[in-house]
Amino acid sequence: MWRYFAALAVVLLSFKSFPAFAQNENLSASLSRTRGNSFTPDIGVNALLLYQNSNRGNESYAADRNGATMQEAEIQFASDVDPYWRFVSLFSLHQEVNVDLTTTPPTRTAEYVFEPEELYAESLDLPSVTLRVGKFKAAFGKHNGLHTHAFAFIDAPLANQVLLGSEGLNDVGISAATLLPVSWFSEVTVQAFSGQGEGLDYFHGSSANDFVPLLHLKNLWDLTDDFTFEFGASGATGGNSASKKTNLYGTDLTFKWRGSRSRALIWSTEYIGRERNEATDERAKGVASWVQYQFAQRWWAQVRGEYLEVNADFQRKQSVLVGFVPSEFSAIRLQYDRLNDGAADPEQKLMLQLNYSIGAHPAHAY
Repeated sequence: MWRYFAALAVVLLSFKSFPAFAQNENLSASLSRTRGNSFTPDIGVNALLLYQNSNRGNESYAADRNGATMQEAEIQFASDVDPYWRFVSLFSLHQEVNVDLTTTPPTRTAEYVFEPEELYAESLDLPSVTLRVGKFKAAFGKHNGLHTHAFAFIDAPLANQVLLGSEGLNDVGISAATLLPVSWFSEVTVQAFSGQGEGLDYFHGSSANDFVPLLHLKNLWDLTDDFTFEFGASGATGGNSASKKTNLYGTDLTFKWRGSRSRALIWSTEYIGRERNEATDERAKGVASWVQYQFAQRWWAQVRGEYLEVNADFQRKQSVLVGFVPSEFSAIRLQYDRLNDGAADPEQKLMLQLNYSIGAHPAHAY
């Protein structure tokens, strides 16, 4: 396995020999990307305010208790370091909830935690490869790389929450990405992570020398001037606490149509599988498929269906959302969920989210 990833990394680095990836020798163009005499980085702040009401949220010890809360706040600093590197740091303030069911009655504790979500340096002037070093969201699938304020729905898909963890696959590591020499957009990314990050208990290898290699392939085709198709595939493997292996794999499909400024349609489907070999082997898989339709300049209507299976247990979830988006800096979204997880009474939840951003607002990944 390691020889395969090492060989692939060598292939990626060798792409600089292709004419399409010839190095730009114009140093003045590289210098123009620096910030000149400005030493202040680009700063952006985002806040998510959330009200929710669920038939399971009335108990004082409920993890998702009914009422209003600050879902998350983020502050980001980003700047070119020099003509060769760009540094991005993003910090998150969010609530962590712990429920102790061993006490009578059960107890609930909640506290706000301020912690780094991403801290990484990214290369600017390498001829064919983009390097990234630090703590960042892994290039696994379609949804994992998104920050909370950029989610298609108010919450992440079940498969991402359960199989990748509440914070997703986010860890300290190194990444190399390059474009393949083909007629369409095709990007391959090779990454390696420590596997010891928060929430990554499905890895957490028993050896200090363990690491988690990851491979991601993204392809994008312009079918027409208004219609694009994207296909992605991901895979990762690493040691776990039982000195055995955990394997992650997934694939995603996305169709996007933009008819005008006030008409657009997005249909996206993502599948994630996890094989966790420990004292008790685990086989888990999940799929989410959603449609987003922009029917007016500032209005979106969305639906999502999900299925998650962990060994013999399953969950099914349906979501409907209406969003009012006056600009890229604000949004008001109302979402209804129905979750069937085998309990006698399915959960029904209504959520209202206010999304605000100020300052520098980096473009989201396409």
